[in-house]
This record gives sequence, C-alpha cells and structure tokens, in this order.
Amino acid sequence: MSAWEEIMKAAGQVSSMRELFIKARSAGLNVAELMNKYLSTEPLFNFIGLQFVEVGDGIVKATFPFKREILRQGGMVHGGVVMTVIDSVLGTAVMTINDGINQFTAELKVHFLEPLINGPFTVEGRVIRAGRHLAVAEGRVYDANGKLCALGVGTWFMVKNNNKNGTNGSQ
Repeated sequence: MSAWEEIMKAAGQVSSMRELFIKARSAGLNVAELMNKYLSTEPLFNFIGLQFVEVGDGIVKATFPFKREILRQGGMVHGGVVMTVIDSVLGTAVMTINDGINQFTAELKVHFLEPLINGPFTVEGRVIRAGRHLAVAEGRVYDANGKLCALGVGTWFMVKNNNKNGTNGSQ
C-alpha cells in the first residue's frame, strides 16, 4: 500500500487536503513518516534525498544531504535542486491548510544568499497567509552550521471542489 493510500484509508472520505492531514494525525499516523514513504517512491525526491522531519498545520521541516549528485560546478548544491526542495516543502505546508482538493504552484521566487556547501541542510517552510484560492508561504534553507543560505517565497493556487455531487472539479 502506498503512503497516499495509507493516509486515505485512515482518513476515510474527506472533502479537502486539510481534512486528510487532520484525520491522518487523529488516526495516530506519523504524517512526516508517511510523506517520507511517498518521497521514497518518487525518483526525483529519492535522488535528492529529501526527508520530512515535521509536518504540522501550515508548517513543514525537512532535510536533505550534501552529495555529489546534486552539485553544480564549483562544488555547491545546484540552484534547481534548492528551488525543487523549497517548492516541495512549501507546497506540503500549503496542503496542510488547503480546504480544497488540489493545488498548483503559481509563483516561486528564491533568493540565493550563500552557497550550499556545508550539509546536511534544513528547510523550514510555513504558510504566511491563506485566502479562498491563494496561499503564500515562505521557506528558509539553512546549512549544517545554521547559516541561512536561501530564502523562498511562493504563491499556491488552491483548487476547490465546486461540484455538488462531490466529484473532482477544476474550478
């Protein structure tokens, strides 16, 4: 059984992503552990080595290692990897508060402050504000010494279920 199937089974019928996380926690499931099971099945995240440490309401903490496979010339973590990790952590933070059925990254901006050369790295993400259809989140990437290396801010579009019969809708 996949991690998502395990969460869905524990949650039963849910009307939103937020409710899914609430029910999974209420069933005694470790959501960070389930997310890590899911990540281990995804080639990109498995390749990067992203691991969730904490998944709460509007907050997520994760780590990823310093390894040769994700470096660019000069021996630092590639900017695309940093953006991918920030997008994933912030997207998960938005999922935990999303009263809709899906979501999409609408915009993501990352400030690269220091080269990522001293791992493992910690990524902390939190939702700053959520409205009816848009959520804004902020993420910070720290090196092994606690130095802030990257700062990201993004906007997510949250898809609501507008169908009266409860089927998946795209409006």
